[in-house]
Amino acid sequence: MSSLAQPSAIFHRSLNKNYEKAVGGDGIYIVAPDGSRTLDGSSGAAVSCLGHGHKAVIDAIVEQARKMAFAHTSFFTNNPAEELAQLLIDQSDNAFTKVMFLSSGSEAVESAIKLARQYHVSRGEPKRSNFICRKYAYHGNTLGALSAGYNPPRRETFEPLLSPAFHHVSRCLYPQDGREGENEDAYVDRLIQEYEDMFTALDPSSVAAVLIETMGGATLGAAPAARGYLARLRELCDQHGALLIFDEVMCGMGRAGTLHAWQSLGNVAPDLQTIGKGLGAGYQPISAILVGRQVHQVIQSSQDKYPFVSGHTYQGHAIGCAAALATQHTIIKDDLLANVRQMGDLLDRELRKRVPKLKEIRGLGLFKAVEFATQPDQRIAANIASTCLTNGLAVYLCSSAVDAVLFAPPFIITEEEVHQLVDIFVASTNQVLQEKGI
Repeated sequence: MSSLAQPSAIFHRSLNKNYEKAVGGDGIYIVAPDGSRTLDGSSGAAVSCLGHGHKAVIDAIVEQARKMAFAHTSFFTNNPAEELAQLLIDQSDNAFTKVMFLSSGSEAVESAIKLARQYHVSRGEPKRSNFICRKYAYHGNTLGALSAGYNPPRRETFEPLLSPAFHHVSRCLYPQDGREGENEDAYVDRLIQEYEDMFTALDPSSVAAVLIETMGGATLGAAPAARGYLARLRELCDQHGALLIFDEVMCGMGRAGTLHAWQSLGNVAPDLQTIGKGLGAGYQPISAILVGRQVHQVIQSSQDKYPFVSGHTYQGHAIGCAAALATQHTIIKDDLLANVRQMGDLLDRELRKRVPKLKEIRGLGLFKAVEFATQPDQRIAANIASTCLTNGLAVYLCSSAVDAVLFAPPFIITEEEVHQLVDIFVASTNQVLQEKGI
């Protein structure tokens, strides 16, 4: 790939980087103007689960655009939204009864926070305004979502604007944070006690919800909840009358090898769940909140007294929902979650065998992180990600909390393509190690 020939008029997400131009996509590859191809080893940011140029999804978008591009949801509903909502409910083991469609993960998190607040006001508990979240979590870039998350570099400049209603306990990363002689059960006991202490410090009757990622995303790098952790959180929230919110915008919708990551982590359902990214596979911007029965019933029954006043212009957008519906139908029809599990196992094995300077490989399905065994002054992940891109592979750099990169290739990846991904990654890693003399 070659850089843009003239300065861009775009205010890019990073002002210290020259961006290459992508002009096409073919399967798991991004195509440059000169025809060179980059293997999309992270699906952007775990978005392009069907790869690029998928005919069924493109056809669904075109068909819906011809029928009706947009009808504002303050006046109308639409068929794709209705069908998609029912499909998601049917595929979720009766954990949810309603779905709200939005446009981004940040919007979904913001709206889930508002729904949690609305639920407690509707129950006559307006004092419940505190949220317990985790350090080194990421929930989005809008101010409410940024308040809920805890990625220090992202928060620093905006700290004076962030809400004091959000409180943070320790991350969940047993392989690194477990104490000497502490087994996984004892580690979970310690973390749950920290939640209990936070409930007590805040006053349990003031806590609206616990909000967590079931599997940490790019901040920690594909960090699944420890064994029993989600079940214990469910019990704690039920005990104190707080809601449990799972943020699966990045790790959900099949990434873990099950539709929801929580189904692979003890099968404990939340009261509210945010989804996005893989919902529409990047063909249209779309996210959603999955709403449990009790939350919906309480809010619905109090609408005369406490109406839920919220909405977004592109909420339930017909073309976005048509794209997501075609995406989910394709995943089901082609049994792609089986491929996620099989190719995820292959990727894990090959990385473990071949990656030098390896500290840990973690994650589930096709959501895996490689963390390097380096000293703080010898970090290499950023150099490796950059070298990979030069060599024809896109991988996602994790935050400064870890020296790691994230893999989240499309669900359609083949065995041959997994080997190609690993070949480029290992060669790039060795290149960086040689250049640095490590």
